[in-house]
Amino acid sequence: MGLAALWIVLLIVLPQFSMIERAFTYEDRGGAAATLALEIDRAYEEVFQINTSLEELDAEKDAVNAGEATAKPQDGASSLNPFATPEPSTPSGASGLNPFAEESPAPSNDATGLNPFAEPSGNDTSGLNPFGTPSSGGATSATRTIAEIEAEVEPLLARKGELEAKIATLEAEEKATSESVGLDTSYSLKNFTMMSSIHFQIFLATIAYALCVTILAFIMCYPVAYAVATTTSRNKLAILMIGLLIPYAINELLRIFSWIMILEKQGILNGLLDLLGIINLEAGEGFRFVASNGAVFTVMVYAYVLFMVFPIYNTIDTLDKNQIEAARDLGASTWRIHWRVVLPHAKPGIAVGAIMTFMLSAGSIAVPSAVGRGLHPDWFSQVIYRRFFEADSWNQGAAYSLALLVACIVFILFNMWVFRVGIRDIAK
Repeated sequence: MGLAALWIVLLIVLPQFSMIERAFTYEDRGGAAATLALEIDRAYEEVFQINTSLEELDAEKDAVNAGEATAKPQDGASSLNPFATPEPSTPSGASGLNPFAEESPAPSNDATGLNPFAEPSGNDTSGLNPFGTPSSGGATSATRTIAEIEAEVEPLLARKGELEAKIATLEAEEKATSESVGLDTSYSLKNFTMMSSIHFQIFLATIAYALCVTILAFIMCYPVAYAVATTTSRNKLAILMIGLLIPYAINELLRIFSWIMILEKQGILNGLLDLLGIINLEAGEGFRFVASNGAVFTVMVYAYVLFMVFPIYNTIDTLDKNQIEAARDLGASTWRIHWRVVLPHAKPGIAVGAIMTFMLSAGSIAVPSAVGRGLHPDWFSQVIYRRFFEADSWNQGAAYSLALLVACIVFILFNMWVFRVGIRDIAK
């Protein structure tokens, strides 16, 4: 009891009190420092918009590559010039015949909305959408070539490099200014109310992402847990357990990087598609699976699968298997057996697995940072990391962390209400 109390006080209570105090402490860094902090925030938001635009352009390039791979059997004109560099064919198929022809001017309403720094023209407001939802106007992948897409990528990458250099300079100036003028602190809610709209959108999106990971983990883990809990063969049980546990003898980061090697553009999965003749890696084709949250979901489900499997397995294992046999003898279908017999008994295990998987997913920093490396939308954990260690704003980072903690607690209470379980049921 003494060790448990020491654990709770030193590793839970004191850090939480410190975080709560910081979250409600507002630091007034003076006019110059406040201006620098605002400029840093704007620069980070701009980098976020660029990353979103680059993700869209990369997806568009993959779509053009896929269309070119489909069109190649019908389009043999490019072979007339053996010295021409292969280019993705346009819908008309004629541009590849003349390698020296000048590019035709782009339409006036082309995808300039993908560049958040371009001057808006006409009624094109796509650049105002930080999540890059394609607008109804503008060019599509059917009328754009790889060269045109890459022509948009280059200035975005250049601008991103400028912003990263600017952020480093501004953060150094902010730190020096704060040290010279000192800090005026006061208890306030400003650390919460000053959250930018983009950060709030990322916060809401992260809650939805973690919920998706939890649902996917349950869909994958419930059949496995049921199979392990109801098997009558000890050898089969041992094999299933070993199959679940062996991957977790490897460090989590190594498991994450192994998935990156599978999902990257030159990775194992694209290599398999190339072997099957679906794509041609030598021609630059391939899918960048890591440039989406789907890849993050996949890696997270794999990383946290045991936290869903074992709570469900433990509860199903306590179910009297005669109830399943009785339901089957009475003519119940497999679906009805699970819905009326197994799932009601497994509710505490499902609740525990959902809580653990959701909280681990919402607070994960390793998976979203490593997978895709900025090619997918940000998670709120990445924003918190940058508040602490890049913007040097620990109080605002604490406020963001507290907001995420409150969201997780709300999810726990909601989960307990949905499954009609209490603390005693979860403790079992």
